[in-house]
Amino acid sequence: MFRATLDSTKTWKQIVDALATLLTEVHFVVSDSGLKLRQMDSSKTAMIDLDLPAGIFQHYECKGEHDICLRMDELAKVSKRMSGDDNLEFELNDQQFEIRMTGQADRKFTLQLLSPPEDRSKKPALDLDIRAEMFADTFKQAVKDIGVFSSQIRITASKSSLVFTGEGDTGTAQVALKPGGEDSSLYVLNAKKESSAMYALNYLSEITKAMATDSMTLQFSTDKPILIDFALAEAGSISFLLAPRVERK
Repeated sequence: MFRATLDSTKTWKQIVDALATLLTEVHFVVSDSGLKLRQMDSSKTAMIDLDLPAGIFQHYECKGEHDICLRMDELAKVSKRMSGDDNLEFELNDQQFEIRMTGQADRKFTLQLLSPPEDRSKKPALDLDIRAEMFADTFKQAVKDIGVFSSQIRITASKSSLVFTGEGDTGTAQVALKPGGEDSSLYVLNAKKESSAMYALNYLSEITKAMATDSMTLQFSTDKPILIDFALAEAGSISFLLAPRVERK
């Protein structure tokens, strides 16, 4: 049995929009501690890790652990029907998931559950050499700048700088950030050693669309996945893990 209420449609829409960037189906796991999701996208290139503690909800009741698997497009369509002043109620009943919206009218949408996957995605253990904290808008703009010419983005970091570069048939683009100083948008840069890796720009472009907070954390190593995480609501978090593009020599 699972039932929860949430008084912020904005928070829920941010969650759904973030998941819709990469997933066609969502697999929530609810327990007494909260709602979680950890999934690979269909190409096995990216992973989303969502954690919503029970305390985010105004009321939260869950006995045991339950799988809630839904079609992403159906969940997104229902979420678009939410008004800004609605109070939300979520309830799991047998093979159905109910979303109730209470405001000027009392509306209820019932979604059929999908069969849960046989295996749950496991988060790989990574020891990454670079950790940077920056304004989310700075990262968004860097991705857009590189996208002017390139479909791939190379990220290079040392103890003194974080650099984004890209090149295409018609030109090149570069964005360089340095930590320190009142005007710097890169306020933390920890580097165990200089690192450089390349990633698909289209994935990073989709990930930036999910960012609804002021700051974010970026971690990577040479030719290893990049881990991007940021806060969601007051105590929740979401992270994206993206595989690198390794150049063949």
